[in-house]
Amino acid sequence: MATAGMILIIFGILLIVLLQGSPVASAMGFAAVAAILIFMEPRFLIQFGGIAFNQGTNMNMLIAPMFILMSEFLARGGIAEDLFTVLDMWTRKFRGGLAIATTLACTIFAALCGSSPATAASMGRISIGEMIKRNYSESFAAGTVAAGGTLGIMIPPSITFVVFGILTETSIVKLFMAGLLPGILLAALICISIIIRVRLNPALAGEGQKQTATAVTAPAELPTPKTTVGGNVKAVTPAFALIIIVLGAMYTGLATAMEAAGFGVIGAFIIISCQRRMSKELILSSLESTTKTGSMIIMLIISGCCVSYVVSYLGIASSIAEAIVASGLNRYVVMLLLYVLWLILGCLMDPSSMVILTIPFIYPALIAMGFDPLWIGVVSTLCVEIGMITPPVGLNLFVLKANTNVSMSRLIKGTFPYVAVLIIGLAIITVFPGITTFLPSRM
Repeated sequence: MATAGMILIIFGILLIVLLQGSPVASAMGFAAVAAILIFMEPRFLIQFGGIAFNQGTNMNMLIAPMFILMSEFLARGGIAEDLFTVLDMWTRKFRGGLAIATTLACTIFAALCGSSPATAASMGRISIGEMIKRNYSESFAAGTVAAGGTLGIMIPPSITFVVFGILTETSIVKLFMAGLLPGILLAALICISIIIRVRLNPALAGEGQKQTATAVTAPAELPTPKTTVGGNVKAVTPAFALIIIVLGAMYTGLATAMEAAGFGVIGAFIIISCQRRMSKELILSSLESTTKTGSMIIMLIISGCCVSYVVSYLGIASSIAEAIVASGLNRYVVMLLLYVLWLILGCLMDPSSMVILTIPFIYPALIAMGFDPLWIGVVSTLCVEIGMITPPVGLNLFVLKANTNVSMSRLIKGTFPYVAVLIIGLAIITVFPGITTFLPSRM
């Protein structure tokens, strides 16, 4: 059967199963089994057992759960509140200072978290209600948190980069470093956009108007401010130190990604314990959440590897690569089409699922066209970032809707300007790919 026919059948089966409400991992596994039964022979099913065993015992699989556990300790231990309190105090003199503080807090928390929805949820519970209390526009406040939350999967450690690295056999440490400068660039663009918008329309930051506050569903009480600036800085110094230790150990080669993740878990446990916030309930809830999320990611990777095996055996990936190269299309035209695809998929599914669904099919073609693997990882992640705040079904929109009483229409209205900002960031990284490769090349 022609390659196009096989692709249509495999994706058709996958789409039908997904529409039945099945998890993405189950749908991909079912599609892989169905493809073997249709295009190959049942005896090849034994390969899936080997794939599951190899991936399940792969030490790299520990990276994502350990970074998730680190972020759970810090999020449940109140570090996000500490960061927000300190940054709010530092940025009060600026117009829109609370929105800038929120973005900076999202940026720093992203370096401790690795997940976009988790960053948006943690900061949303803290900052949206506080901004609305100070008469910030409801849509402006929610949009700022939604956009800042997207940094969670770009700034290392990123769970999406871990998945991408495992699937493509790309260095996870180098992927982490490749995402650092783009993440800082995006944070800077968001802050600049806030300053410009508030200067043009001061009402966004509550100047000259009064607004009825919309309460956060589960309001998080901000920590009682310390009496001095030094006291506030002292509260978050351990978190900054943990970021430097984890990223510095990977950048200098003193630790692998897995070892750095281990340092992160131990460091987070010590920080929360020393601040006397550790409890039996916090430990149990953190372990439960880590088990659920980590298991989901492992199942996604195993299912994705099964699909990759089928795609490779049937020659689908190589056929796609040959067809794209032979088409004579400019490689950036091909990337533009992929950007559109990734943006759409980013609206429909979580980042890890998007990577696992598309990379096995198009990665060989992109490599054949001369694109850098690290750059591919960054731009694909950025595209899904944008998709996560793009209506109608951006994931971060629903995360914030679940944590606030802000209406979906105002959430969507608030994110539109930031979608444009992130697209500008994508264009800059596309034109200047050295932004992604500079740090890895210096390692």
